[in-house]
Amino acid sequence: MPLRPARLALILTASALVAGLLIAPTANAAGAVPSGDNTIDILVLGDSYSAGNGATDEQGAVHGYGPDGCRRSTVNWSEKYAAALRAIGQPVLLVNHACSGGVTADITSPRAMDTASKVEPTPAGVTTAAEADASLAQSDPCNTHAFPGEEFWTYRATAVSPVVVAYDCTRNLRPQADFVSSNVDLVLFTMGGNDAGFSSIVQNCFVPGLRSSSGCQGKVDGARALLPQIRERLLADVAAIRAHGLRDDAKLVQLGYPWLQVDNDFTLPDPPGYAAGDQVRALVSEGNAAIAANVPVANVGHPGQLTFVAGVPEKFSGHEPDATTPLGNPDRWVNQVGDGDASEVWYHPNRLGQAAYAEMLQTRGTLGAPTGPPVGTQTGARAKLRVRLHPHRVHAGDKVRLRVAVRLSDGSRPHGKVIVRDVTGHRKLVTTKLHRSDHGTVRLSLRLRHAGTTRLRVVYRDRVAPSVRATQRVHVAPRHRPM
Repeated sequence: MPLRPARLALILTASALVAGLLIAPTANAAGAVPSGDNTIDILVLGDSYSAGNGATDEQGAVHGYGPDGCRRSTVNWSEKYAAALRAIGQPVLLVNHACSGGVTADITSPRAMDTASKVEPTPAGVTTAAEADASLAQSDPCNTHAFPGEEFWTYRATAVSPVVVAYDCTRNLRPQADFVSSNVDLVLFTMGGNDAGFSSIVQNCFVPGLRSSSGCQGKVDGARALLPQIRERLLADVAAIRAHGLRDDAKLVQLGYPWLQVDNDFTLPDPPGYAAGDQVRALVSEGNAAIAANVPVANVGHPGQLTFVAGVPEKFSGHEPDATTPLGNPDRWVNQVGDGDASEVWYHPNRLGQAAYAEMLQTRGTLGAPTGPPVGTQTGARAKLRVRLHPHRVHAGDKVRLRVAVRLSDGSRPHGKVIVRDVTGHRKLVTTKLHRSDHGTVRLSLRLRHAGTTRLRVVYRDRVAPSVRATQRVHVAPRHRPM
Protein backbone atom coordinates (compact mmCIF):
# COMPACT_ATOMS: atom_id res chain seq x y z
CA MET A 1 0.00 0.00 0.00
CA PRO A 2 1.51 3.40 -0.91
CA LEU A 3 2.45 5.78 1.88
CA ARG A 4 0.51 8.98 2.42
CA PRO A 5 3.26 11.29 3.72
CA ALA A 6 1.00 14.28 4.32
CA ARG A 7 -0.95 12.37 6.94
CA LEU A 8 1.96 10.56 8.52
CA ALA A 9 4.67 13.13 9.18
CA LEU A 10 5.38 14.16 12.76
CA ILE A 11 6.59 17.68 13.28
CA LEU A 12 8.76 18.75 16.18
CA THR A 13 10.22 22.23 16.48
CA ALA A 14 12.44 23.79 19.12
CA SER A 15 9.61 24.11 21.58
CA ALA A 16 6.52 22.26 20.37
CA LEU A 17 4.88 20.06 17.76
CA VAL A 18 3.80 22.00 14.72
CA ALA A 19 2.30 21.09 11.35
CA GLY A 20 5.21 21.70 9.03
CA LEU A 21 7.22 18.48 8.60
CA LEU A 22 10.44 20.04 9.95
CA ILE A 23 12.10 19.30 13.24
CA ALA A 24 14.46 21.98 14.50
CA PRO A 25 17.14 21.62 17.21
CA THR A 26 15.83 21.58 20.75
CA ALA A 27 16.16 24.91 22.55
CA ASN A 28 17.94 25.17 25.89
CA ALA A 29 16.45 26.69 29.04
CA ALA A 30 17.17 30.21 27.85
CA GLY A 31 15.44 29.60 24.55
CA ALA A 32 18.61 29.64 22.45
CA VAL A 33 19.57 26.81 20.12
CA PRO A 34 22.78 25.11 21.34
CA SER A 35 25.80 26.08 19.26
CA GLY A 36 27.28 22.58 19.41
CA ASP A 37 26.62 19.03 20.56
CA ASN A 38 28.55 18.02 23.68
CA THR A 39 27.20 14.46 23.65
CA ILE A 40 29.80 11.70 23.85
CA ASP A 41 29.10 9.16 21.12
CA ILE A 42 30.17 5.76 22.51
CA LEU A 43 30.47 2.67 20.32
CA VAL A 44 30.86 -0.74 22.01
CA LEU A 45 32.49 -3.54 20.01
CA GLY A 46 33.89 -6.95 20.81
CA ASP A 47 32.89 -10.25 22.33
CA SER A 48 30.60 -11.61 25.05
CA TYR A 49 32.29 -9.62 27.80
CA SER A 50 31.24 -6.43 25.98
CA ALA A 51 27.88 -7.72 24.75
CA GLY A 52 26.64 -8.48 28.25
CA ASN A 53 26.59 -12.25 28.79
CA GLY A 54 25.79 -12.81 32.46
CA ALA A 55 24.40 -9.33 33.10
CA THR A 56 21.12 -9.00 34.99
CA ASP A 57 19.31 -6.41 37.04
CA GLU A 58 18.78 -6.81 40.78
CA GLN A 59 15.75 -9.02 40.15
CA GLY A 60 17.69 -11.32 37.82
CA ALA A 61 16.17 -10.04 34.55
CA VAL A 62 18.54 -10.05 31.57
CA HIS A 63 17.11 -7.14 29.52
CA GLY A 64 18.48 -8.62 26.33
CA TYR A 65 18.18 -7.12 22.85
CA GLY A 66 19.80 -7.25 19.44
CA PRO A 67 20.32 -10.03 16.89
CA ASP A 68 19.82 -13.62 18.03
CA GLY A 69 22.95 -15.06 19.58
CA CYS A 70 24.61 -11.76 20.42
CA ARG A 71 23.14 -11.67 23.94
CA ARG A 72 23.47 -7.93 24.45
CA SER A 73 22.08 -6.50 27.65
CA THR A 74 20.95 -3.01 28.57
CA VAL A 75 22.29 -3.57 32.11
CA ASN A 76 25.86 -4.51 31.23
CA TRP A 77 28.96 -2.56 32.29
CA SER A 78 29.02 -0.18 29.32
CA GLU A 79 25.40 0.85 29.91
CA LYS A 80 26.14 1.35 33.62
CA TYR A 81 29.15 3.50 32.72
CA ALA A 82 27.05 5.59 30.34
CA ALA A 83 24.38 6.00 33.01
CA ALA A 84 27.00 7.20 35.50
CA LEU A 85 28.19 9.86 33.03
CA ARG A 86 24.63 11.02 32.44
CA ALA A 87 24.09 11.22 36.19
CA ILE A 88 26.83 13.87 36.43
CA GLY A 89 25.40 15.86 33.53
CA GLN A 90 27.43 14.47 30.63
CA PRO A 91 25.12 13.53 27.70
CA VAL A 92 25.94 10.14 26.20
CA LEU A 93 24.73 8.20 23.19
CA LEU A 94 25.80 4.55 23.47
CA VAL A 95 25.42 1.96 20.71
CA ASN A 96 26.49 -1.65 21.26
CA HIS A 97 27.52 -3.84 18.34
CA ALA A 98 29.47 -6.41 20.37
CA CYS A 99 28.35 -10.01 19.97
CA SER A 100 28.78 -13.10 22.09
CA GLY A 101 31.39 -15.44 20.67
CA GLY A 102 33.10 -12.62 18.81
CA VAL A 103 36.66 -13.04 17.56
CA THR A 104 39.14 -10.54 16.16
CA ALA A 105 38.15 -11.41 12.58
CA ASP A 106 34.61 -10.16 13.24
CA ILE A 107 35.85 -6.57 13.33
CA THR A 108 36.76 -6.69 9.66
CA SER A 109 34.78 -9.60 8.18
CA PRO A 110 31.12 -10.68 8.17
CA ARG A 111 30.25 -13.34 10.73
CA ALA A 112 28.06 -16.32 9.84
CA MET A 113 25.63 -16.90 12.72
CA ASP A 114 23.32 -19.78 11.76
CA THR A 115 22.02 -21.66 8.72
CA ALA A 116 18.51 -22.94 7.98
CA SER A 117 17.47 -25.39 5.26
CA LYS A 118 14.26 -24.47 3.43
CA VAL A 119 12.19 -25.14 0.32
CA GLU A 120 10.56 -22.63 -2.04
CA PRO A 121 8.48 -23.07 -5.20
CA THR A 122 10.76 -22.92 -8.20
CA PRO A 123 10.55 -19.45 -9.84
CA ALA A 124 9.66 -19.29 -13.50
CA GLY A 125 12.68 -19.76 -15.73
CA VAL A 126 14.96 -21.13 -13.00
CA THR A 127 16.58 -24.43 -13.96
CA THR A 128 20.11 -24.33 -12.44
CA ALA A 129 21.57 -23.86 -8.99
CA ALA A 130 23.25 -20.64 -10.07
CA GLU A 131 19.94 -19.23 -11.32
CA ALA A 132 18.27 -20.30 -8.07
CA ASP A 133 21.00 -18.61 -6.02
CA ALA A 134 20.51 -15.37 -7.93
CA SER A 135 16.73 -15.52 -7.56
CA LEU A 136 16.93 -16.23 -3.82
CA ALA A 137 19.39 -13.41 -3.29
CA GLN A 138 16.95 -11.04 -4.97
CA SER A 139 13.80 -12.20 -3.13
CA ASP A 140 15.70 -12.66 0.16
CA PRO A 141 13.02 -14.94 1.69
CA CYS A 142 14.83 -15.64 4.98
CA ASN A 143 15.35 -11.99 5.88
CA THR A 144 13.34 -11.08 8.98
CA HIS A 145 14.21 -7.37 8.70
CA ALA A 146 14.41 -7.33 12.50
CA PHE A 147 17.86 -5.70 12.44
CA PRO A 148 18.31 -4.42 8.88
CA GLY A 149 21.41 -2.43 9.72
CA GLU A 150 23.26 -5.44 11.10
CA GLU A 151 22.00 -8.67 9.55
CA PHE A 152 22.02 -9.99 6.01
CA TRP A 153 21.36 -13.41 4.47
CA THR A 154 23.27 -15.43 1.90
CA TYR A 155 21.77 -18.30 -0.09
CA ARG A 156 22.96 -21.58 -1.58
CA ALA A 157 20.65 -23.82 -3.58
CA THR A 158 21.12 -27.51 -2.75
CA ALA A 159 18.61 -28.98 -5.20
CA VAL A 160 16.56 -27.59 -8.09
CA SER A 161 13.55 -29.30 -9.63
CA PRO A 162 10.74 -27.99 -11.85
CA VAL A 163 8.57 -27.81 -8.72
CA VAL A 164 10.71 -26.70 -5.77
CA VAL A 165 14.12 -25.32 -4.89
CA ALA A 166 15.81 -26.64 -1.76
CA TYR A 167 18.34 -24.24 -0.30
CA ASP A 168 20.34 -23.20 2.73
CA CYS A 169 20.12 -19.62 3.96
CA THR A 170 22.77 -18.27 6.33
CA ARG A 171 22.23 -15.33 8.65
CA ASN A 172 25.29 -13.08 8.80
CA LEU A 173 26.33 -10.08 10.86
CA ARG A 174 28.07 -7.19 9.20
CA PRO A 175 31.67 -6.48 10.24
CA GLN A 176 31.76 -4.55 13.49
CA ALA A 177 34.07 -1.93 12.00
CA ASP A 178 31.24 -0.95 9.63
CA PHE A 179 29.64 0.88 12.56
CA VAL A 180 32.63 3.15 13.10
CA SER A 181 32.32 6.66 11.73
CA SER A 182 33.68 10.14 12.26
CA ASN A 183 30.83 10.72 14.73
CA VAL A 184 32.27 8.27 17.25
CA ASP A 185 34.10 9.82 20.21
CA LEU A 186 34.89 6.69 22.22
CA VAL A 187 35.20 3.02 21.30
CA LEU A 188 35.01 0.53 24.18
CA PHE A 189 35.81 -3.14 23.58
CA THR A 190 36.99 -6.48 24.88
CA MET A 191 38.47 -8.90 22.39
CA GLY A 192 40.94 -11.77 22.11
CA GLY A 193 39.55 -14.26 24.62
CA ASN A 194 37.70 -16.34 22.04
CA ASP A 195 40.73 -16.32 19.73
CA ALA A 196 42.54 -18.02 22.60
CA GLY A 197 39.79 -20.64 22.99
CA PHE A 198 37.93 -19.25 26.01
CA SER A 199 35.02 -21.73 25.85
CA SER A 200 37.29 -24.75 25.39
CA ILE A 201 39.44 -23.70 28.33
CA VAL A 202 36.39 -23.33 30.56
CA GLN A 203 35.03 -26.73 29.52
CA ASN A 204 38.31 -28.61 29.82
CA CYS A 205 39.45 -26.96 33.03
CA PHE A 206 36.36 -26.21 35.11
CA VAL A 207 33.16 -27.97 33.96
CA PRO A 208 32.49 -31.22 35.89
CA GLY A 209 32.19 -34.20 33.58
CA LEU A 210 34.22 -32.47 30.86
CA ARG A 211 37.34 -31.29 32.66
CA SER A 212 40.54 -33.29 32.72
CA SER A 213 44.17 -32.55 33.47
CA SER A 214 45.39 -33.46 29.97
CA GLY A 215 42.55 -31.62 28.24
CA CYS A 216 43.04 -28.50 30.35
CA GLN A 217 46.79 -28.45 29.84
CA GLY A 218 46.41 -28.88 26.10
CA LYS A 219 44.00 -25.95 25.82
CA VAL A 220 46.09 -23.68 28.06
CA ASP A 221 49.32 -24.49 26.21
CA GLY A 222 47.58 -23.94 22.88
CA ALA A 223 46.29 -20.54 24.00
CA ARG A 224 49.76 -19.47 25.14
CA ALA A 225 51.18 -20.35 21.75
CA LEU A 226 48.55 -18.17 20.06
CA LEU A 227 49.22 -14.98 22.06
CA PRO A 228 51.67 -13.47 19.53
CA GLN A 229 49.16 -14.02 16.71
CA ILE A 230 46.32 -12.56 18.78
CA ARG A 231 48.40 -9.44 19.40
CA GLU A 232 48.87 -8.98 15.66
CA ARG A 233 45.17 -9.54 14.99
CA LEU A 234 44.23 -6.91 17.58
CA LEU A 235 46.63 -4.41 16.02
CA ALA A 236 44.98 -5.10 12.65
CA ASP A 237 41.58 -4.47 14.25
CA VAL A 238 42.72 -1.09 15.56
CA ALA A 239 44.00 -0.19 12.09
CA ALA A 240 40.66 -1.22 10.56
CA ILE A 241 38.69 0.86 13.04
CA ARG A 242 40.77 3.89 12.11
CA ALA A 243 40.38 3.14 8.41
CA HIS A 244 36.60 3.29 8.83
CA GLY A 245 36.73 6.94 9.79
CA LEU A 246 37.64 7.14 13.49
CA ARG A 247 38.90 10.66 14.14
CA ASP A 248 42.37 11.27 15.53
CA ASP A 249 40.92 12.92 18.64
CA ALA A 250 38.57 9.99 19.36
CA LYS A 251 39.63 7.38 21.93
CA LEU A 252 39.92 3.60 21.81
CA VAL A 253 39.72 1.80 25.15
CA GLN A 254 40.26 -1.94 25.51
CA LEU A 255 39.46 -3.72 28.75
CA GLY A 256 41.07 -6.90 30.04
CA TYR A 257 39.65 -10.10 31.50
CA PRO A 258 39.41 -11.29 35.13
CA TRP A 259 40.96 -14.45 36.54
CA LEU A 260 38.58 -17.42 36.27
CA GLN A 261 39.45 -19.23 39.50
CA VAL A 262 40.13 -18.03 43.04
CA ASP A 263 43.73 -18.37 44.20
CA ASN A 264 43.37 -21.65 46.11
CA ASP A 265 45.60 -24.09 44.16
CA PHE A 266 42.70 -25.82 42.38
CA THR A 267 44.19 -28.97 40.81
CA LEU A 268 42.74 -31.55 38.47
CA PRO A 269 43.80 -34.84 40.07
CA ASP A 270 43.38 -37.29 37.19
CA PRO A 271 46.74 -38.51 35.87
CA PRO A 272 49.08 -36.87 35.24
CA GLY A 273 47.53 -34.11 37.40
CA TYR A 274 47.47 -30.42 36.51
CA ALA A 275 47.40 -27.19 38.54
CA ALA A 276 44.46 -25.87 36.51
CA GLY A 277 43.65 -22.91 38.75
CA ASP A 278 47.18 -21.51 38.82
CA GLN A 279 47.80 -22.14 35.13
CA VAL A 280 44.58 -20.51 33.93
CA ARG A 281 45.18 -17.54 36.23
CA ALA A 282 48.68 -17.21 34.76
CA LEU A 283 47.31 -17.46 31.23
CA VAL A 284 44.82 -14.64 31.87
CA SER A 285 47.62 -12.46 33.24
CA GLU A 286 49.81 -13.23 30.23
CA GLY A 287 46.94 -12.47 27.85
CA ASN A 288 46.20 -9.14 29.50
CA ALA A 289 49.90 -8.27 29.40
CA ALA A 290 50.04 -9.10 25.69
CA ILE A 291 47.08 -6.80 25.02
CA ALA A 292 48.66 -4.01 27.09
CA ALA A 293 51.89 -4.37 25.11
CA ASN A 294 49.98 -3.39 21.96
CA VAL A 295 49.29 0.12 23.24
CA PRO A 296 52.64 1.80 22.44
CA VAL A 297 52.78 0.02 19.08
CA ALA A 298 49.25 1.03 18.08
CA ASN A 299 49.78 4.61 19.20
CA VAL A 300 52.73 5.28 16.92
CA GLY A 301 51.46 8.20 14.84
CA HIS A 302 48.32 8.36 17.00
CA PRO A 303 49.60 9.52 20.41
CA GLY A 304 47.37 8.51 23.30
CA GLN A 305 44.50 7.21 21.19
CA LEU A 306 44.48 3.60 22.41
CA THR A 307 44.32 2.85 26.12
CA PHE A 308 44.28 -0.49 27.93
CA VAL A 309 42.39 -0.57 31.23
CA ALA A 310 44.75 -2.54 33.44
CA GLY A 311 43.88 -4.02 36.82
CA VAL A 312 40.74 -6.03 35.99
CA PRO A 313 42.07 -9.25 37.63
CA GLU A 314 43.09 -7.32 40.73
CA LYS A 315 39.69 -5.60 40.89
CA PHE A 316 37.99 -9.02 40.82
CA SER A 317 40.50 -10.65 43.18
CA GLY A 318 38.72 -12.81 45.74
CA HIS A 319 35.48 -12.66 43.74
CA GLU A 320 36.31 -15.25 41.07
CA PRO A 321 34.49 -18.59 40.69
CA ASP A 322 35.68 -21.59 42.69
CA ALA A 323 35.61 -24.92 40.88
CA THR A 324 36.66 -26.89 43.96
CA THR A 325 33.05 -27.04 45.18
CA PRO A 326 29.63 -27.15 43.50
CA LEU A 327 28.57 -24.27 45.75
CA GLY A 328 31.35 -22.10 44.37
CA ASN A 329 32.59 -18.85 45.83
CA PRO A 330 29.67 -17.16 47.64
CA ASP A 331 31.26 -13.77 46.93
CA ARG A 332 31.76 -14.37 43.21
CA TRP A 333 31.39 -11.59 40.65
CA VAL A 334 31.74 -14.08 37.79
CA ASN A 335 29.11 -16.73 37.04
CA GLN A 336 30.23 -20.32 37.29
CA VAL A 337 28.75 -23.69 36.33
CA GLY A 338 25.15 -23.87 37.48
CA ASP A 339 24.52 -20.12 37.55
CA GLY A 340 21.71 -19.04 35.24
CA ASP A 341 19.56 -21.05 32.89
CA ALA A 342 22.11 -21.63 30.15
CA SER A 343 25.82 -22.27 29.78
CA GLU A 344 26.21 -18.99 27.87
CA VAL A 345 26.43 -17.06 31.15
CA TRP A 346 29.03 -19.31 32.79
CA TYR A 347 32.36 -17.62 33.46
CA HIS A 348 31.05 -14.20 32.52
CA PRO A 349 30.59 -11.29 34.96
CA ASN A 350 27.36 -11.35 36.93
CA ARG A 351 25.51 -8.24 38.10
CA LEU A 352 28.25 -7.40 40.61
CA GLY A 353 30.98 -8.02 38.05
CA GLN A 354 29.29 -5.74 35.55
CA ALA A 355 29.17 -3.02 38.20
CA ALA A 356 32.87 -3.56 38.94
CA TYR A 357 33.82 -3.09 35.29
CA ALA A 358 31.70 0.07 35.13
CA GLU A 359 33.30 1.43 38.29
CA MET A 360 36.76 1.01 36.79
CA LEU A 361 35.68 3.23 33.90
CA GLN A 362 33.82 5.73 36.08
CA THR A 363 37.00 6.50 38.04
CA ARG A 364 38.59 7.51 34.71
CA GLY A 365 35.87 10.03 33.84
CA THR A 366 35.28 10.38 30.11
CA LEU A 367 38.47 8.43 29.29
CA GLY A 368 39.76 11.41 27.36
CA ALA A 369 36.89 11.35 24.85
CA PRO A 370 36.10 14.76 23.35
CA THR A 371 32.88 16.31 24.61
CA GLY A 372 32.28 18.78 21.80
CA PRO A 373 32.55 19.05 18.03
CA PRO A 374 36.08 18.58 16.68
CA VAL A 375 38.05 21.69 15.83
CA GLY A 376 37.05 22.97 12.42
CA THR A 377 33.60 21.35 12.36
CA GLN A 378 31.59 24.07 14.10
CA THR A 379 30.04 25.50 10.96
CA GLY A 380 26.84 26.81 12.52
CA ALA A 381 24.77 24.46 10.36
CA ARG A 382 21.37 23.35 11.60
CA ALA A 383 19.71 20.04 10.87
CA LYS A 384 16.09 19.55 9.86
CA LEU A 385 14.49 16.15 10.22
CA ARG A 386 11.43 14.78 8.44
CA VAL A 387 9.96 11.50 9.68
CA ARG A 388 7.11 9.62 8.03
CA LEU A 389 5.69 6.43 9.47
CA HIS A 390 3.24 3.89 8.07
CA PRO A 391 1.03 2.45 9.40
CA HIS A 392 0.21 3.90 12.81
CA ARG A 393 -1.77 0.82 13.86
CA VAL A 394 -0.45 -2.72 13.49
CA HIS A 395 -0.72 -6.15 15.05
CA ALA A 396 2.14 -7.62 17.09
CA GLY A 397 4.77 -9.00 14.73
CA ASP A 398 3.80 -6.71 11.85
CA LYS A 399 6.17 -4.22 10.25
CA VAL A 400 6.09 -0.46 10.31
CA ARG A 401 8.01 1.57 7.78
CA LEU A 402 9.91 4.77 8.44
CA ARG A 403 11.16 7.26 5.91
CA VAL A 404 13.71 9.58 7.49
CA ALA A 405 14.92 12.63 5.60
CA VAL A 406 17.62 14.98 6.90
CA ARG A 407 18.59 18.36 5.51
CA LEU A 408 21.46 20.59 6.65
CA SER A 409 21.05 24.36 6.47
CA ASP A 410 24.49 24.84 4.90
CA GLY A 411 23.46 22.72 1.90
CA SER A 412 25.93 19.90 2.54
CA ARG A 413 24.82 16.28 2.39
CA PRO A 414 24.24 14.71 5.82
CA HIS A 415 26.46 11.77 6.76
CA GLY A 416 25.67 11.33 10.44
CA LYS A 417 23.77 8.62 12.32
CA VAL A 418 20.07 7.85 12.47
CA ILE A 419 19.07 6.03 15.64
CA VAL A 420 15.61 4.57 16.26
CA ARG A 421 14.64 3.61 19.81
CA ASP A 422 11.58 2.05 21.32
CA VAL A 423 11.22 4.60 24.13
CA THR A 424 8.41 2.63 25.77
CA GLY A 425 10.37 -0.61 25.90
CA HIS A 426 13.78 1.03 26.46
CA ARG A 427 15.29 -0.73 23.45
CA LYS A 428 17.49 0.34 20.58
CA LEU A 429 15.95 -0.89 17.34
CA VAL A 430 18.12 0.45 14.54
CA THR A 431 21.30 2.45 14.13
CA THR A 432 22.31 3.33 10.60
CA LYS A 433 24.75 5.75 9.04
CA LEU A 434 23.73 8.14 6.30
CA HIS A 435 26.16 8.16 3.41
CA ARG A 436 26.54 11.15 1.14
CA SER A 437 25.12 9.02 -1.67
CA ASP A 438 21.87 8.69 0.32
CA HIS A 439 21.15 12.40 -0.24
CA GLY A 440 19.97 12.61 3.36
CA THR A 441 17.17 10.03 3.07
CA VAL A 442 16.92 6.52 4.49
CA ARG A 443 14.04 4.03 4.57
CA LEU A 444 13.75 1.62 7.48
CA SER A 445 11.49 -1.34 8.19
CA LEU A 446 10.84 -2.40 11.79
CA ARG A 447 8.92 -5.31 13.24
CA LEU A 448 7.15 -4.50 16.52
CA ARG A 449 6.49 -7.54 18.66
CA HIS A 450 4.94 -6.21 21.88
CA ALA A 451 1.31 -5.13 22.20
CA GLY A 452 0.44 -1.68 23.49
CA THR A 453 1.21 1.88 22.52
CA THR A 454 4.82 2.10 21.41
CA ARG A 455 6.71 5.38 21.17
CA LEU A 456 9.43 5.34 18.53
CA ARG A 457 12.07 8.03 18.88
CA VAL A 458 14.14 8.93 15.84
CA VAL A 459 17.39 10.82 16.48
CA TYR A 460 19.78 12.28 13.92
CA ARG A 461 23.31 13.12 15.09
CA ASP A 462 26.41 14.37 13.36
CA ARG A 463 29.50 16.38 14.27
CA VAL A 464 28.37 19.49 12.44
CA ALA A 465 24.89 20.43 13.63
CA PRO A 466 23.10 19.99 16.97
CA SER A 467 21.15 16.73 17.29
CA VAL A 468 17.48 16.64 16.32
CA ARG A 469 14.83 14.11 17.21
CA ALA A 470 11.21 13.13 16.68
CA THR A 471 8.81 10.79 18.41
CA GLN A 472 6.11 8.73 16.71
CA ARG A 473 3.38 6.69 18.39
CA VAL A 474 2.32 3.30 17.07
CA HIS A 475 -0.53 1.27 18.49
CA VAL A 476 0.35 -2.44 18.48
CA ALA A 477 -2.66 -4.71 18.95
CA PRO A 478 -2.29 -8.32 20.16
CA ARG A 479 -2.29 -10.90 17.41
CA HIS A 480 -5.10 -13.36 18.10
CA ARG A 481 -4.29 -16.88 17.07
CA PRO A 482 -7.03 -19.25 15.92
CA MET A 483 -8.14 -21.72 18.55
